[in-house]
Amino acid sequence: MSIPIPQTIEIPKGVVTLGTPACPPNANLNGRWHTGKRVEIPAFAMGKYAVTNKEYRAYVQASGANKPSHIDKEGFNQDNQPVGGISWEDAAGYCRWLAKQTGKPYRLPGDSEWEYAARGGRENSLFPWGDALDPKMACFGGVAAPVPVGSYPANGYGLYDMVGNIWQWCEELFEPMSGGIKAVNKPTGKDTALNRCLRGGSYLTTNVLNLWVAYRHEDPPDLRHECLGFRVAMG
Repeated sequence: MSIPIPQTIEIPKGVVTLGTPACPPNANLNGRWHTGKRVEIPAFAMGKYAVTNKEYRAYVQASGANKPSHIDKEGFNQDNQPVGGISWEDAAGYCRWLAKQTGKPYRLPGDSEWEYAARGGRENSLFPWGDALDPKMACFGGVAAPVPVGSYPANGYGLYDMVGNIWQWCEELFEPMSGGIKAVNKPTGKDTALNRCLRGGSYLTTNVLNLWVAYRHEDPPDLRHECLGFRVAMG
């Protein structure tokens, strides 16, 4: 069976300063983000878009994996919309399956890789495109549903929708990446030490700070919500 393969973009090696600009002192957030850590990023590949309904449907059909709650719901079910309702466990399972099918080392992006890639070669900016919040650049604000991937301009590396549209799971546990900030989200009852990193915000995001490239969120690995999705990495 021919399966749809997510397109990837080669991201050059480089160095990223995480968490810049610093979290504002009056931020209305559960936890502030740490800032100033410099990380060397080897070259790797990143999904050009978030994984789509079409790509994830092929996985469900071939593997018998859990069918996401919104994948067939009107307004959410277009082939080229990002798949939502995805837990970290679901996303990791898709990557393992895709790696087995293709013989290529697909995986979830690392947290630092994600921030480096989202910046698209820019240093210290709030968003992938600059410092001004611009509704022409991303899908956010509590709209009804995510838009098809690629509906807004790409960043400097050619990646689309790095903020807004759908939250994106990263590989790591939250606490080792958080600079000492403890995880607190416990909607599924799991130990918060098991919470994973999420990046980017979504179509439901109304707090602009959640759209900052520097912002890192945390949720349990088994949480499924309509605004949670992912993109692949490789290398």
